Amino acid sequence: MAGPMAGVSILDLSQVVAGPLATQILSEQGADVIKVEPIGGELTRTTGPDHIRGLYANCNRGKRCIGVNVTIAAGAELVLDLAERADVVVQNFRPGVVERLGIDYEAVCARNPEVIYASVTGFGTTGPYRQRAVLDPVIQGLTGMVHSQVSEALPFPDLMRTLVADKATAHTVAQSITAALFASSQGAGGQHIELAMLDAALSWFWPDGMADLTHTSGLRVHRPQDLYQLIDTADSQVVYYMATASHLEGMWRVIGRDDLLADDNYCKPGKLTAEPERAEIAMTAIRIGLAAMTTADVVEKMAEHSVPCGPVLTREQVLSDPQVVNNGMIHEWNHPTAEGLRQAGPPGFWSATQPEFIPQIALAGEHTDDVLHELGHDDATIAALRDKGIVG
Repeated sequence: MAGPMAGVSILDLSQVVAGPLATQILSEQGADVIKVEPIGGELTRTTGPDHIRGLYANCNRGKRCIGVNVTIAAGAELVLDLAERADVVVQNFRPGVVERLGIDYEAVCARNPEVIYASVTGFGTTGPYRQRAVLDPVIQGLTGMVHSQVSEALPFPDLMRTLVADKATAHTVAQSITAALFASSQGAGGQHIELAMLDAALSWFWPDGMADLTHTSGLRVHRPQDLYQLIDTADSQVVYYMATASHLEGMWRVIGRDDLLADDNYCKPGKLTAEPERAEIAMTAIRIGLAAMTTADVVEKMAEHSVPCGPVLTREQVLSDPQVVNNGMIHEWNHPTAEGLRQAGPPGFWSATQPEFIPQIALAGEHTDDVLHELGHDDATIAALRDKGIVG
């Protein structure tokens, strides 16, 4: 079954996460992705003890890889040759770099006017931060994500220990490319998409993270984060979320508090949150009630009474969770030159164009010869380019 992006060719000039993950998503949806890396491989491939780093492996499945020294004019020319044949080009160099190298949108568009050219930056191509170095945690801080990571138990902000801004950007880039390709199919032609991590992450965070700042009149609404609860059980922890009267009623049934169930003040979220003393009584009852139960019992009884609840699994426990196993998300396979790999596949089930888990991660420069042959270069020419340090 061909994926929905079958027939689309993508030239991936990006590195690390935001760009590579976006093109991996499109690869698993059927696109042919050629990844251009520095000779010897990009940073995430070469950092650390593993031959194929986990982060690289999880952002670059299903791509063909070619090593090119783009700082040499002949290397940049090869990139332009590849871009001339591509439907999409993705790059995430710092602003001004592709212009200096001669592989910017204008240079590519001159040869391929129909190209969709996606430029991913940290802060944008204009403004006071445009040339600042940036990594995911910096974006978390600037968008308010870090400040929002507080609870009564830990009343100080903290980072989200995952590359949330990078991944939000990657999915935004992938969606933007598919939208631009659709527009092109309707006659809009090629175009340049400029997408900043700051903008993508802020857009992703806004719906709930900035809900209480959404009303300019000053009306304050309860942030959803305030309703999230991580709480101890007799043997571990659970997460639960009570947003409705039925959730509250279910909780009182789970912990056997018929007195609170009978009191309307404890069964309506608005009344409960309006009185701090009443809210503290409720929380104390929940803490005591759940602490006397095992996690398995809590989860079972919460499900019985339709209260959203789940265990706090270790990362290892996730692999054997029955619903995760049922959904078939985790794939294990052996790379020809590496130990066994375990990865999450593309989510979702498509009735006609199912995306495919591609158990293939190219070695650095593995497809250089194949790709250059497709451009019309013979073995002697390729050997000469390699001898000159232009390709690897």
